[in-house]
Amino acid sequence: MMRFTLLTLLVLVFKINSFAQNKIREQLDQERVTAGSFLDGKMYEKARSFIRRDSTYYVGYLLEGGYLFFRANDELGFTKAIAPLKKALDKIEYDFDPLLRIRTSNYSTYSANYKYQYDYGLIAYFLNRCYQNVEDQDKAMEVLKHIRDRDFQLEINMDSYNTMAWLYHRNRVYTSKKYSFLKNSVKENVAAANRCLDSALRKIQNDLPVNNGIYDPHFLNRQYLSTFHYKAMIHDYLLDIDSANYYYDQLIQNGAYSANNYAEFKLAMGEMEQAELFFRQAEEREQNVEKTTKEYFYMRGTLATYRGHPEEADTLLNKVLQQQGSTPGYGWHCIGLARAQHYEGLTAESQERINKAARFQELHIGTTWGQEQYNLAVASLQYLNQLNFKREYMFEHDEWYFWLNPVNWYRWVKYTIEIRHHKMLLASLVAENPERDQVIYSLFSPENLITFDEVWSVMEGFGNEYFIKMYKHRLNNDKRPRLKKYYRYVLGKLYLAEGKDKEAAEYFGEVMGDPDSADPFQTLLMARTYEGLALASSGRKQKTAIERLYRIYPQLIPFTDLTMQFRLETQGQLSDEQEEIIEQLKKTRIDFTNDENAPAVTLSFTKRADAMDISYNVQMLGEEVQHGTFRVERSDFSDAGKLIAYHLFGIQKTKIGEHPPAVPQQEKKEEKKTEKPV
Repeated sequence: MMRFTLLTLLVLVFKINSFAQNKIREQLDQERVTAGSFLDGKMYEKARSFIRRDSTYYVGYLLEGGYLFFRANDELGFTKAIAPLKKALDKIEYDFDPLLRIRTSNYSTYSANYKYQYDYGLIAYFLNRCYQNVEDQDKAMEVLKHIRDRDFQLEINMDSYNTMAWLYHRNRVYTSKKYSFLKNSVKENVAAANRCLDSALRKIQNDLPVNNGIYDPHFLNRQYLSTFHYKAMIHDYLLDIDSANYYYDQLIQNGAYSANNYAEFKLAMGEMEQAELFFRQAEEREQNVEKTTKEYFYMRGTLATYRGHPEEADTLLNKVLQQQGSTPGYGWHCIGLARAQHYEGLTAESQERINKAARFQELHIGTTWGQEQYNLAVASLQYLNQLNFKREYMFEHDEWYFWLNPVNWYRWVKYTIEIRHHKMLLASLVAENPERDQVIYSLFSPENLITFDEVWSVMEGFGNEYFIKMYKHRLNNDKRPRLKKYYRYVLGKLYLAEGKDKEAAEYFGEVMGDPDSADPFQTLLMARTYEGLALASSGRKQKTAIERLYRIYPQLIPFTDLTMQFRLETQGQLSDEQEEIIEQLKKTRIDFTNDENAPAVTLSFTKRADAMDISYNVQMLGEEVQHGTFRVERSDFSDAGKLIAYHLFGIQKTKIGEHPPAVPQQEKKEEKKTEKPV
């Protein structure tokens, strides 16, 4: 009798507790409706309050994890968000797993369980993204398997198969040694991604009977577009142009395309004007509140450099960096700014900026831009800057007695050693890159984040015959007609390196004769082609090529092996100090001549207390091509002649000084295209 009474009492207590708990959960559900967004500053306290009132209910942990997810700026922030989100996932599965597995065409049954399926997808989305952002890709894949294995009739807030494809593609350069779910080559990983997308399409088809009558047919059909987004990305990467075009056409017709991804596809096709248009559209359409890598700023900077306006890229990326601070994408934007400054001729500033990128631990969020691409972009600019440091010194010291000065010998050896060191680092990164043929050597690829100019710096000095054979094959077989001129340019450079000037000049001539040669986005290509033609010729042909290079991209000339001719004129009576400045100017690598056909340089000096304003004007055939005024402080008078020399080439240097050394890149966790937002 006593036992029965005790058992009855325990059951009664359990029922009372269960009833009380259900009441609390009902109250929490009601309060959650008015709790506000995850971006609300008060959300964290609300979440903690929910947890205190019922620590067994998933909702409080969901709110806390979502709040921390949107607040996270770095690995630590996303790691903090993982703990409550993992608890939320465990608790919702423990309490409601049978409801999560219900598949029904009955609207009332489906709607009664909708909120749990909705919340489950939201938790899984946040948790999966957190694991991706801290480079724990195996756990990210485990979360997706939780979704897949419940076989939802509609995956709300999460695409399991599509995101699996994303993980395979995003981490394609790694193998199962790094992440257990991966295959053992880039080709196999991309194929696995495609199989996941095929599974996604089959699941949509299989779920249609149970979803008909609950969801609008138009909505159900739009599910295909999410998978098409990733299909387009994969075929874009593989340069399967016809297939990529098919999927992009489907997305565009239905207004479901990623402007950023389509811009990168257009860039890979060599359609740069269209790429610029869609990168701008991507910026205008940006509504994602998550902190993701804003690819379009970086890419617009590269396009401005191609157009011969690196100063515009400088302005754009400086503004972006000031606005964003040290948030995800900071490192990429530092690289973009360093590239712009490199082409502006501001090598010291470029090196300082690339050093910041090397020290920054970038999170590659919502993008397939990975650590390997980041390391390569940093290494290529560090190498090019080391080259420019040496060339700057040679440009500034072109005296006849140069090699009689031991200091110059020391400098030459020092620069040569640095260049050699960085060249070997760059070469090792390329040699270890399993997709170098697909991405790097193709010059333009959706995953190639360095310029064609930088790609040449990678190849230069390594196996000219091998690369000649490769680019002749690409010239004959690549299906992208707008890239033919770039292959011809590279072939010209390779033959030039082989000492075959005639063959080189023929290829350069074909580049200049291309129908797109007047396209503003081909400015850098044409400038480099004039440089190559000048090196492959002599006499009047060489002089003409140099002058054409000067007209379209003057900042490049001091960093080449070419010498520009000017006819120098000065205004007014010069003081002894000003005469010394002119003498220093004449010691730079500029050929000052009396040839009346040479571009005319006019200089004037105005004293300003302890400073001096120097005005310059350059005219070619009666047309003003360079002009400006800059101030030199008395402490810098000894370098004023060198500063004038740079300004004549459009390089707005303000100081001649020591070059900042390159810093080694941090050891970072490994990891472009923008992932489709939920």
